[in-house]
Amino acid sequence: MRDFLLVVGIGLLAASLTYVGVPIAERFDVPSRVVNAALQFAAGFLIGTIVLSLLVPAVKGISAFAVVVAFFVGGSLFVALEYFSARRMAARSAAKPDDGSNVSSVGLYVGVLGDMLIDGTIIGIGAALSLVTGLRLGLGLSVSQTPLAFVATATAKKQGMPPRHRRFLGLSFFVTMLGGALVGYLLLKNQSEHVRLALIAVGAGFLLTAVTQGMIPEAIEHGKPNTAAVFFVIGLTLFGALTLVVD
Repeated sequence: MRDFLLVVGIGLLAASLTYVGVPIAERFDVPSRVVNAALQFAAGFLIGTIVLSLLVPAVKGISAFAVVVAFFVGGSLFVALEYFSARRMAARSAAKPDDGSNVSSVGLYVGVLGDMLIDGTIIGIGAALSLVTGLRLGLGLSVSQTPLAFVATATAKKQGMPPRHRRFLGLSFFVTMLGGALVGYLLLKNQSEHVRLALIAVGAGFLLTAVTQGMIPEAIEHGKPNTAAVFFVIGLTLFGALTLVVD
């Protein structure tokens, strides 16, 4: 019972940090360069999470071949989800050409919620391995989600979504992150360590592909030279330092 309550605390912390992006988007009109810097920082922080909190335990606990296969499965899963989501959105846009912006925004919200659900589940799986691993994942993954919560809320605000609906959207971010963490922990706590580590490696493949194919390209303003990439390095370095403190 004590471990479950600690996992609830980790899930609440992760959900709260994720939710921070919502009131910021409601209160301020942040320039795109600030959003890009935040995305770069989140990407660096997430890369550190993937390498130090996901791949390192997996490599130490199961065979290298199993890690490679699981990593490939996770990355392929992201590619497949992106492909079929893009095809579905393109089909809807073709069917309703006058409503393309709404279709895109719905796709954004669904995509962010799905990403948060997966991240929350990975936090729960990590907590099933050890509470320290769960805490590190909770910090790392929630910080990477804060800019996404901001972007989704800012998009909803820009497109005229009523405040009541935006509050519901923000609450759904919180609930999805917390719910994913609890589900991941409850489903995996009685499984063997090999199963948990294999799923951790699957999550690493999924997240690393998401960072390289989604977050970083989104943060780069094509044709405009800038130094925002330094925030990627800052995020990566900060997570490394955080890992030393938590350990």
